[in-house]
Amino acid sequence: MTDLENAFVSPNITLIDAIKALNNTSEQILLVVNENKQLFGTVTDGDIRRALIEKIDFDKPVATIMKKKPVVLFEPVNKNIALQLMKKFYLRQLPVVNRNKTVVDMILWKDIFKEELEEKVPKKTNSVIIMAGGKGKRLDLFTKILPKPLIPVGDKPIVEHVITNFKKYGFDNFFISVNYKKEMIKSYFSEDSKSNISFIEEKKYLGTAGALSLCKEIVNDTFIVSNCDIIMDADIEDFFKYHKKNKCDATILGTVQNIKIPYGVLNAYNGILESITEKPEYNFIVNAGVYILEPKLLKFVDDTKKTDMTELLITAQENNYNIHVYPIICSWFDVGQWDEYKKAVDHVNSMNNTNDV
Repeated sequence: MTDLENAFVSPNITLIDAIKALNNTSEQILLVVNENKQLFGTVTDGDIRRALIEKIDFDKPVATIMKKKPVVLFEPVNKNIALQLMKKFYLRQLPVVNRNKTVVDMILWKDIFKEELEEKVPKKTNSVIIMAGGKGKRLDLFTKILPKPLIPVGDKPIVEHVITNFKKYGFDNFFISVNYKKEMIKSYFSEDSKSNISFIEEKKYLGTAGALSLCKEIVNDTFIVSNCDIIMDADIEDFFKYHKKNKCDATILGTVQNIKIPYGVLNAYNGILESITEKPEYNFIVNAGVYILEPKLLKFVDDTKKTDMTELLITAQENNYNIHVYPIICSWFDVGQWDEYKKAVDHVNSMNNTNDV
C-alpha cells in the first residue's frame, strides 16, 4: 500500500496548485478524485510539462489537462496483469480501483516490479561540462575555505550530487571547468576511478559560459552544460529526447517557481491609490542552470573575454538558432543561495533517512 492522501486532488484545483501538490508527493502522479475518492483522471509531470509548453494559464483547473481515461487495475490485484499493463503503456504508476472506481491503492514499478521493468541504462558518449570556476561569493562564509563545488550537502559535496544525477542516465564523460581553488577540486577527484572526469582550467574568470571556448577541440556532438551548484531530480533522459526530437540548437531546462510577496502591494497612479493586492503570488518558469547545446554554438564564445550563458543564448537566438525551453516539475535547489542550501540539506537528508549533515 502507498500513501495515497498526498496524491489525491480535486478536479477544481488550479494548475499551479497541482504543480505544488506534485512537488509534495513522492509518487510523481496526482489522482484527480471526488469527495468519495472516485477516480476522474490522472496528472503526471509530463501532462503539466505539455501544458506549460502550450502556455496554458496557471489559473486553469487541473481537469483541463488530466488524462480522463487513465489505465487502471481493478481489485483484487493480479501481479501478472499489472505487469502487462505497465509494460504495454509504459507506466510507472498504476492506480488500483474497485468496481465503483474508488481508488484503493496504487502500484509503483520502482517498489514492486523493479527487477522486471528496470533495464540497465546504456552508456552515453555525450559530454557533460560542469561549470565550477566561480568564487561562490553568495556563500562566502563557506567559500573562503572551500571552493563552492566541494561544499557538503549531506555526506557528499555539491558537485558529486551533480555528477551522480547525470550518471543515473548513462552519462559518464565529465569535464569540470575550474579556476578558484582549483587544486582542491582536482585533488578531491584524483582518487575517483569510477568516473571519467577531466578538467578545463581557466586562466582568468570567463563567466558562466566563457569556459566553453576551451572545449572546441573536446566536443563534437550534442553536450550538456550544468552549473556546479544545482541539486535536482529531473528526468535527464526525457530532457535529452526533447532536444533531439525538436532538432534544437540549445535547450534550457526550466523549473516552475512560485514567488510569494509577504507584503501588501500598492498600485498607484499620480500618487493616488488604485488598489491593494495583499500578499500576491507570482508563478514563473526560471532558468534551472542546465542546458543541452550543439557544438555549432561554440563559435559565439572565445577565451579572451567573459561570456555568460544568457549572453550566449541570446546571441544564438538573434542569429536564428533554434532555442527551446523544457519545463520540469521536480525537486530543484540552487545551492548557491543560503536559503536554498539549507533546503537542499534537508531534502538530501530526508532522502537518505538521516539527520546527519
